[in-house]
Amino acid sequence: MKKQRGKFEMKTMLFTVILILGILCPAFMVSDLDEKVKTAYTMRLSGKVDEAKALLDEIVVKDSTNALAWYELARTQHHMMLGGGGYSPGDILASINRAVQYDNDNVIFAYYKANICFLNAYASQENTNDYVTQSCETFKKVLKLNPDYKEAILSLVEIYGLLPAEMGGDKGEAQKYAESLEELDKFYFARANSVLVEEDTDKIAYWENILKDDPKSAKINEELGKTCFLNGDIEKGTKYMKDAMIIDPKNNLPQLNIARAHVMMVMQSKGDKDTNLKQARNAFNKYIEIGYDNVSSLKAYTLGWEAKIKGFQGDSEGAENLIAEAKLLDPYFSKAFGIPAGYLFTPPDEVSSYFSSFFSPF
Repeated sequence: MKKQRGKFEMKTMLFTVILILGILCPAFMVSDLDEKVKTAYTMRLSGKVDEAKALLDEIVVKDSTNALAWYELARTQHHMMLGGGGYSPGDILASINRAVQYDNDNVIFAYYKANICFLNAYASQENTNDYVTQSCETFKKVLKLNPDYKEAILSLVEIYGLLPAEMGGDKGEAQKYAESLEELDKFYFARANSVLVEEDTDKIAYWENILKDDPKSAKINEELGKTCFLNGDIEKGTKYMKDAMIIDPKNNLPQLNIARAHVMMVMQSKGDKDTNLKQARNAFNKYIEIGYDNVSSLKAYTLGWEAKIKGFQGDSEGAENLIAEAKLLDPYFSKAFGIPAGYLFTPPDEVSSYFSSFFSPF
């Protein structure tokens, strides 16, 4: 009898162990794969973009339901597209759709998807309105998951406030979302209202009045600098950008915008070309000197612009050397005018607070 009871207890214990392993092993596997996704992210940021892509492809073959892997794969395709890597906005959307499919309540994935939907609207020749609708609906989903997601609210204000009605614009909706920012964030509320003011409004004066109430706001100084640049006042814009960096020394992107403002002057044939090219190169160099935000891709992007300037100045050998240096850092560094989106560089499990307007070069 004791032997039978011992055998029974042994079988029960064995069954319990098997049951526990059956429950835990999939979790261990998912955790291991998620760590590999983070490894792929680190590889991409260190310039090993092809290797990161290969690792992510391997992960989704092993587990086609791994949402984090599909998200990072979408961002890797996005990264590669900016550097001429052969991917399209449609490819990126297909990958982020898989991430959302397998983790429908993830606000990180939803916010990225909303931006990619609008990127597709921007690039599309035929289905623009459909993509605009998808983008708005996805931003609204972001707000269901996190009602205080300021960047999503501001995105809706811009889309509804700046697009014509036949493309999905709706001034009433824009006003509604703008008002929701009043108690949430002073800067975002002012930024939203700047979209809705009359077209003939003096935007520089608008932001100068906002700055009077909060002169130590880095974001307000930066926005005023951008507004000056858009109105052709490089000297004044540079002053506010520098003030923004003094107030918030962790954010060096205003330095890149100073450089880009001078490039834009050259592109628009405004001011003295040689002076603007020199000032642009000095500003790009300064960005590298102050740390390029510790993102190699941004350093490579900056070197790419320095190479273009060398080319404009007739130094083809110097341009080629800089391109080669940039490719060592990131073989898919962005060739676009705009600074690569910040949500490409946040860790894959971190909510992005990055916002960039689709309607402005700054």
